[in-house]
Amino acid sequence: MRRMREAVFLGIGILAGLALSGPAAQAAEAVLAARPTTQTFYLDGVKIDLTAYLIGGSNYVRLRDIGRAVDFGVTYDAADNTVHIDPDAPYIEEVTTPAPATPSPQAVTEESVQAALSTLRERYPNNTPWPAPYRSTSGGPYHSGMNCAGWATLCSDAAFGSLPWRRVDNPSWDEIRSGDLVEYDSGPSGHVIVVINKTADAITFTDSGTTQRAYWGGQYTREWLEQQPDLTLYTRYPN
Repeated sequence: MRRMREAVFLGIGILAGLALSGPAAQAAEAVLAARPTTQTFYLDGVKIDLTAYLIGGSNYVRLRDIGRAVDFGVTYDAADNTVHIDPDAPYIEEVTTPAPATPSPQAVTEESVQAALSTLRERYPNNTPWPAPYRSTSGGPYHSGMNCAGWATLCSDAAFGSLPWRRVDNPSWDEIRSGDLVEYDSGPSGHVIVVINKTADAITFTDSGTTQRAYWGGQYTREWLEQQPDLTLYTRYPN
């Protein structure tokens, strides 16, 4: 399979070079008709189904479909409109989870948020993969849809729908509530968690990481959290 990946990436490089050549540039000036192709495709001698289109005498297949068949990472970052190809990463299906119905601001309580998080935990139990990258339409602070930020946004949307976001720098302990996202500086990229419960001395939270798996039941003491640099709160409770 590793050799197959190398061959695929070599082919991608060759095609990219051809796309910049004279004939391709000239073809771009004309209107090219696309129609489904009858071409068949084989992977290691086994026939596979790929949706392809015949354009200008060549077959075109979606990069994501190739990634799925050969098993390499293909992700899209909407923030800067870029496609990322990772030959060493496994393919992860991209799923856009529709935002739940937005509750009215008056209906949002810590109890309703905790209930939404409990339902989410039933769907994605501890150490369960979640549909990364999660593409939110709520206009939140995180756009990659991956790792801790993607999971935190998914949790927030599940509890608050499309209610507006609000940022609080250096929040006090009293300002932290269930469903809030708490970000702190843990290194080059920081880390963000989702508060589940809070007592006078600690918070219980859910988070994720590079594994794209949900983790529940983490706990930070108040003393430890308040000592973290660049502490930031993202909340969606009405003012």
